Amino acid sequence: MAVRPVVAGVDGSSTSIAAAAHAAWQAHRRGLPLRVVACHGPGATAKAQAQALVDEMVDRALATAPDLEVSGQAVAGRAAPTLTELSADAALLVVGARGRDGFTGLLLGSVSTHLAAHSACPVIVIRPEGGPIDPYTTADLTVVELSAAPPPWPVVVGIDGRPDSGAAVEFAMDEAAARGAPLVALSAWWMPPVARLGPVGARPPRKPTPPTDTQSVEQDVRQMLIEATADARARHPDVTVDLRPAKAPNPSVALLDASTDAGLVVVSRHDGNVLTRRLFSSVGDAAVREAPCPAAVVPE
Repeated sequence: MAVRPVVAGVDGSSTSIAAAAHAAWQAHRRGLPLRVVACHGPGATAKAQAQALVDEMVDRALATAPDLEVSGQAVAGRAAPTLTELSADAALLVVGARGRDGFTGLLLGSVSTHLAAHSACPVIVIRPEGGPIDPYTTADLTVVELSAAPPPWPVVVGIDGRPDSGAAVEFAMDEAAARGAPLVALSAWWMPPVARLGPVGARPPRKPTPPTDTQSVEQDVRQMLIEATADARARHPDVTVDLRPAKAPNPSVALLDASTDAGLVVVSRHDGNVLTRRLFSSVGDAAVREAPCPAAVVPE
């Protein structure tokens, strides 16, 4: 079976160069090859520019990690479908959150959200330069020590309690172990007052009701987090795990709050039905578009 590479999508922007640097670290630590890809439009000039960018990224990666297996490719076509197709044979895909500038930036920003929703492998989206993120925001790949991990800032993983969410937890735990960072296992919960449920006309006559036992609900959520992380904690006993039930009406809000001092936020993507896709479009899009730190989306 062919070894699946780590793929970096680049376009010359600072965040895509940062993505190439982070992809190189990921490939180096995993013992996998790195593949740098730049997409281009029609014409010999566009192709030559894309190839020059790829060659530069490959040379920079080899300058800092000569033992790393690196290849590059300039591909004609749009970035979103091209990288989605390449993800089928990749171990990891790393891209920048924004493109070069202006309207182009909007288009390339949509690439990262498209990949988060459709990639066959996990995707890491690197945030714009200047945010509270790791040293891979540098535009000069040659100053990055690829053998060094990102700073040991917390890795946050959102857990929804589904039994098929193990891939995201394992991914987050592996990232925390590689960075020497703690893992924050977060699940948002919300319990509105019973008397406010349902339309006014449908409410039964008011009767005395027991008070909402929020402490009991929080304990249930904590127990769910214990069970959801049990296997990963057993495989990585040295990683500190913070179980964090978060009372919030929207899981996106809780996740973004936790990401303010994080090095990475991880969410799972379920492709089963319309409801799960809509839930991801809310939480996953928020992580990719709004988290101040890099975001990873893991297909289950």
